[in-house]
Amino acid sequence: MMDRRRFGIWAAAAALPLGAARAQPRRPYLADMHSHYAMFRNNQPAAGLRQHLEQTGTTLLAWALVDDTPFTENTGQGIRQVREPVPGALWEYFRRRVARYDSELQHWGVPKALTPADVDAALAGRPHVVMASESANFLEAQPERVAQAHAMGLRHLQLVHFIESPLGDRQTSPPKHDGMAPVALKVIQECKRLGVLVDLAHCSPAFVNAAIAASDAAMVWSHSWVRRGESNWRDWLYVARAMSQEQARRFAARGGVIGLWSARVKSDPGYQVRDPATYADEIARMVDMLGPQAVAFGTDMDGAGKDPVLSQYDDLREVANRLAQRNWPDAVLHDVCIGNYARVLKKAMAA
Repeated sequence: MMDRRRFGIWAAAAALPLGAARAQPRRPYLADMHSHYAMFRNNQPAAGLRQHLEQTGTTLLAWALVDDTPFTENTGQGIRQVREPVPGALWEYFRRRVARYDSELQHWGVPKALTPADVDAALAGRPHVVMASESANFLEAQPERVAQAHAMGLRHLQLVHFIESPLGDRQTSPPKHDGMAPVALKVIQECKRLGVLVDLAHCSPAFVNAAIAASDAAMVWSHSWVRRGESNWRDWLYVARAMSQEQARRFAARGGVIGLWSARVKSDPGYQVRDPATYADEIARMVDMLGPQAVAFGTDMDGAGKDPVLSQYDDLREVANRLAQRNWPDAVLHDVCIGNYARVLKKAMAA
């Protein structure tokens, strides 16, 4: 009886217009290279994270804790550093965040992706969370701490965020390191040795160039967007956070994967991401520009502002449905939706 009921629900959903059956899991499975979904919400969804992932077919989620929140504020012109951490404060805050992270995953029954086999399980349809950190501030310029974080389950490490970093320059502040500081290469080398994916999101263009020239470690640019021209720290925050087409092509050529975020910008007609349909259009534009193996979702869910283009994974499923209507080969659709992130993550883990 249950099988017949499930078949009936699926058949009814298949007959509905696009987006009407959003809660039904479908292939291709979905991955998100950068998400804070349900991490900051006081009213957690009653169903829990695991059920939502299962219902939407989201099986590989880079759930990014943030290690510099106590030292930043939203100033109305973007997030800025307002306090200076004392020695040890960032590491202690990171450890507390990891403890809360583990407790929530245990409550929801969502396993961490720790090995290539776990990524394969996600590719087969079983939801896994990749423990990510949105910046390596907690290292406090000590590369040996990468091993301690790896032992806690960290598998995806973004190098800088919104506060001053000894590793190098970020996109949204005046440069002080001429790109990448020497200690950053030691961190990247530790990531490669241990099996941690390196994330260059928020890094200045000079930092990105230096990193990809100095190391063949697996790298992603997890979240923002690609624009035609160059950006600098003086631009509006959403412009400063963009990657130029020229740099995106270089990054893709060395095997990097670039994720599209879901921030909404109402005042710029040149920024085309307004809803799931135009998000899908932008993904397709990136595929045409960079190739189908260099593009992924990096929604920044629950971290992309108060009015994001995508607010839950039902929305990302709608994006996948719209991409499926483009008659792409199955392999291309799979790569963009989950395969590209899975491939580069497995490459990192296998090290």
